[in-house]
Amino acid sequence: MKRSILAVLLGVIAVSAVFAQTPIDKPAATIKLVRSEVISVRQLKADIEKIEASLGKKLSTEQRRQLLDGKIDSQLFLQYCEREKIVVSDSEVTAALTQMRQQLGTGADDAKLEIALRSQGVLLDAKSYAKQQLLLSSYLKSRKAEDLKAIKDPTSDEILKAYELYKSQLVRPDTIRASVLYVDFRAMSAEDKKKSADALRQVASQIKSSPSKFDEFLLRAADPGSLYKSSSNFYVEKTPQAVTVYGSLFVDQAFKMKAGEVSEILENEAGIQIVRVNEVLPQKLLSLTDPLPGNPNATVQDYLRYQLGNQKQGAVLEKIQSELHDALRKEGSVKVFEENLNF
Repeated sequence: MKRSILAVLLGVIAVSAVFAQTPIDKPAATIKLVRSEVISVRQLKADIEKIEASLGKKLSTEQRRQLLDGKIDSQLFLQYCEREKIVVSDSEVTAALTQMRQQLGTGADDAKLEIALRSQGVLLDAKSYAKQQLLLSSYLKSRKAEDLKAIKDPTSDEILKAYELYKSQLVRPDTIRASVLYVDFRAMSAEDKKKSADALRQVASQIKSSPSKFDEFLLRAADPGSLYKSSSNFYVEKTPQAVTVYGSLFVDQAFKMKAGEVSEILENEAGIQIVRVNEVLPQKLLSLTDPLPGNPNATVQDYLRYQLGNQKQGAVLEKIQSELHDALRKEGSVKVFEENLNF
């Protein structure tokens, strides 16, 4: 059964002093590295219920035990950091929280961040999670820098071997590079829908008379007060996923068009669009020097180098976490109350 020190996100660390325990709130486990702490049955049950609610199914006995082991490892790691004076400042935690919210997109607030963490199985509150991740990063830099520095970049032979192994999967589907002018009807009032749709229909009429004006309207879409929006350059693959994202009408029409061609107004439940196909890329078995689908700034060999590098780093981190787990379990005192886990 895998224990994870690196995955410190495995549970809410809600503990109380041993003397605070009552017969109603039994201990699930006690922990001591620098002081005694308790993981209570009440809190463990609450954590299990949160996970089960998010998964929509019951955890098995083994999964419950894995959760408890993760909580034990997490608490031992926090006590280790306290003892070794591995600390992070409040300002660092605040900056990390800001970055986490930004990664969720514009307008993301604390509530959305909490929801995102729960969807990933993280039961810690956002502030505690950010702090533990920072402590982990600090531990790796201060105690394991040499191990990380020793990780070697993938060699050309390793990249070639990986390419031969995975090249049957390295296929670019039929793809287009497109630009689009659009109005998103969702969250619009009926009045705003009509006003914006009329504006884009006028644009469509002008583009029909003079297709070269398409670029002008792409530029004007960014003006304050513009009633329509634009995406100037993006890739669409002919896949079921694209149909889910863009709708069947968009995909069907776009893949009938030639490079340089501009569509009529397309309308679906999401809104209306005018599409220009800038480039048509037929299905192809990708070579090492071909750009990745949808990412012209990276090649297949860049992708393989990145994946192989991640694998090497992952192997080293796994070794570090295993050694830290064993060391803290050996040095610390852990008692699991098996008789209290039957609930």
